Amino acid sequence: MRTSTTTTISLLFLMIFTRTMAGADDANPASYPETPDPFLGDWAGKWIVGEEKKPDIVAQVFPLGNNEYQVNLTHKLYVRTPPILNIIAKVEEGALRFDDGYFWGDLSGDYFFGGKRDAENSTFRMERFTLVSPTMGAKPPRKAVVLFDGSGFDEWQRFPFGKSWDILENGTLQANPDVGNIFTQRTFRDCRLHVEFRTPYLPEERGQGRGNSGVFLQDAYEVQILDSYGLPGYWNECGAIYQISAPYVNMCLPPLQWQTYDIEFRAARFDRKGNLLENARMTVLHNGVAVQKDHEMPHGTSYDGKKPPVPPVKDPAPIRLQAHGNHVQFRNIWVEELGRRSRR
Repeated sequence: MRTSTTTTISLLFLMIFTRTMAGADDANPASYPETPDPFLGDWAGKWIVGEEKKPDIVAQVFPLGNNEYQVNLTHKLYVRTPPILNIIAKVEEGALRFDDGYFWGDLSGDYFFGGKRDAENSTFRMERFTLVSPTMGAKPPRKAVVLFDGSGFDEWQRFPFGKSWDILENGTLQANPDVGNIFTQRTFRDCRLHVEFRTPYLPEERGQGRGNSGVFLQDAYEVQILDSYGLPGYWNECGAIYQISAPYVNMCLPPLQWQTYDIEFRAARFDRKGNLLENARMTVLHNGVAVQKDHEMPHGTSYDGKKPPVPPVKDPAPIRLQAHGNHVQFRNIWVEELGRRSRR
């Protein structure tokens, strides 16, 4: 059957619109459950000896699958500090419990009780603690370019025929691993970028298979996105400049909780003959805390150690969001140009 060019274009846009304006059924409910995990997250409280409240104790709890959870006890949240105890706890009769003969704990409902069998028979009591980024919901400056506000893909390059990332009914952008990465139409060099994101709930997964994505500046320098909540914070985890610099502190929040990146990027400098004068530099605030500060990047992100590193980038290039096998979600993305104007 012969069809006109107009008809073909209309059908194309209908398919894209139908796909992008996805309903709740496309939100991958297995990894974005409506019922929250009763144990997952941050807990904070005090040691109690007799009637006295002693130093702080905090915990990060995250699922491992098969009714098991990792429990990390320490003195303070979101700082690099020696642990008090790292232990696997199990769900028993609706409560999360552990007992290694010295430390014991019982998490149920709104409270996390526990203690240690020392001379004072010290105990602790913790309650749930939720950290909210101070830049959550940040409004774009007057001259900023709004890359995504829930309304569509005007600032992004076209997708393959009939496929796209998903815009959910609440205006959230969800990565579609079947499509791959997405790129801005405009190109940038020096800029300040705000991104809000959250990682899916994948208790059975480990390492790079758990909420993997990334934000690329100048299409070359990646700030890693990963569900690395409760982990040490290595060079390939959330807040890292991938394979270049580990975050100063692991500021990754629990999966399903919205987080922020505020990134200030300064592109590499070259002379008129194209000779490199200065490497690119980047500052990254993760949930309002500096995890990279004016860090020099001698090369771009490279995944293959057998190949030469990605050389410093001279020309303006798109911002890229990565699809890496997981349905990571995004919202409120805007960029403010610093110095020279972007190109479209």
